[in-house]
Amino acid sequence: MTPMRLVLQAVAGGALASSAQANSATLEVTLPRIEAVPYYRPYLAAWVEDERTAEPVATVAVWYDTRLRDDLGVGFLRHLRTWWRATGEEMTLPADGISGPTRGPGTHEIALGGADGPMAGLPAGQYRLALEVAREDGGRDILRLPLDWTGEAAVVEATGQEELGQVRLTVTP
Repeated sequence: MTPMRLVLQAVAGGALASSAQANSATLEVTLPRIEAVPYYRPYLAAWVEDERTAEPVATVAVWYDTRLRDDLGVGFLRHLRTWWRATGEEMTLPADGISGPTRGPGTHEIALGGADGPMAGLPAGQYRLALEVAREDGGRDILRLPLDWTGEAAVVEATGQEELGQVRLTVTP
């Protein structure tokens, strides 16, 4: 941990130590089996938005084709239009602890909270977790789930239209 990060945590830690910093969050994403020839695995972006302003606060996960040479997979992230316009275009990828390869059909778990997760410095409050999935030669889905980041336990579920199946956000104090 860098000295600057330690200082920021110490300054912010006083008010947040008993609530938001103690939180842990897990996102379970089910990608349905889609009969398509050819089938391309979907790209995914998940980010936290301020509940009142809808402004992006932090990107917490980005799945894309990391195997393509010359970082060509990053170029296809533009298909995640909402995330790309909000914050993705400004990101340097791959981003440590956030970026990962695309996943195939099935249920996948993304750890979001905890002491060193992508939401570690998030102040206590009410947010939305946005999740966007797009597939080449396929569809696009976007879901927004309420995120209570105040130290209370919560489970929120939603189902996508086409490219997303069941999505479950679990917050534990």
